[in-house]
Amino acid sequence: MFDLNRRRSGRAGRLRRWAVPVTAAVIVLAAGGGVIAKAASAAESGGRGPDDFGMTMGSHAGHASSFTYHHGFYCDTHVRAESATGCEAGAAARVAPAKHVDPLFITVPLGFTATGLDCPDRLTCVDHPMNLDMTRLATALAPVYRTTPEKLTPALRNFTTPGHDHFVGTRNGGKPEWWDVRVVGVTDPATYRAIQHHRSWAYLDGLIKAKNEHVVGPIPTNMFLFFAAR
Repeated sequence: MFDLNRRRSGRAGRLRRWAVPVTAAVIVLAAGGGVIAKAASAAESGGRGPDDFGMTMGSHAGHASSFTYHHGFYCDTHVRAESATGCEAGAAARVAPAKHVDPLFITVPLGFTATGLDCPDRLTCVDHPMNLDMTRLATALAPVYRTTPEKLTPALRNFTTPGHDHFVGTRNGGKPEWWDVRVVGVTDPATYRAIQHHRSWAYLDGLIKAKNEHVVGPIPTNMFLFFAAR
């Protein structure tokens, strides 16, 4: 398989962290940790997930925040996606589910296992999509795996949603709303631990603006999650 947990030498900021066979059809993005999850649902299709009630944790302004969900995910089907869920990473939504949305930044450990994640690896948090389409990133990722975009693309069509943490810059007064999902990849364990320790979008944003070599993104998606942050 394409195993992003197998490292090789090189600068983390250039994503040269893994030695990858090129004959498999599945990518595994190792992350680990987490406690709140739901089983996969066959109803996750057509850009909408089933409505479930549950909670995950997140971070805001240096503190832990609880996220309470009761609507399934929304993925804009005006954006082409080859995943079963209709969700993708690499292009922004054209049509949002509401006039006002706030950004939700999810950090993903790349090339290593992190503990204490808000959403665990190999399970799907409540009202999150189980899979997403990553084919728009095939050209950028192909040199990393020493293959071609054509060979890599099939493995990216139903990429299992990786383990991750949540960061928001506002709690929206504790009121539920739709949140625009943006992905931030982190390629260094120490940097990831520092991000978890600070529990702050402002800290993460500072790393991005400083062009930290271990931080990649934010990457737009067509995904939205609905929850109240408290």
